[in-house]
Amino acid sequence: MGQKRKQRPSSEELLATISSMLIPSSILEHFDIYGAQESKASWVIELREKEGLIPKELQDYGDVVFDGYCNPLEALSHSFICKPVYLKVYRRRYKRAGKDAHFSNTYDLTLKGVKMVPELGLFLKDED
Repeated sequence: MGQKRKQRPSSEELLATISSMLIPSSILEHFDIYGAQESKASWVIELREKEGLIPKELQDYGDVVFDGYCNPLEALSHSFICKPVYLKVYRRRYKRAGKDAHFSNTYDLTLKGVKMVPELGLFLKDED
């Protein structure tokens, strides 16, 4: 007598699913999506490091302050419909209050010598 109507997922569930298709889980673990832009030649997904991921060098201090972002890193994630998808990743920069030395976390976001996420590089290497 008819099929049960499938419940539509929430917008948050859809965003999480689509995000995991476009962005490696190793990056989503430490970064939040802040925006996406389309140009004629590509798509760029902007990611910013999650709050509270204090670098190891500063974790024992109570006077740590957020001090902006490091220069962004751009990495090719993959292509859809002949258009590349780039990830523009911003790492947070921290310092101790009243001090000049800056610290930030490091991540293996790209393959050495290539501006692409490791998952894509390994996929392409396997295809050779």
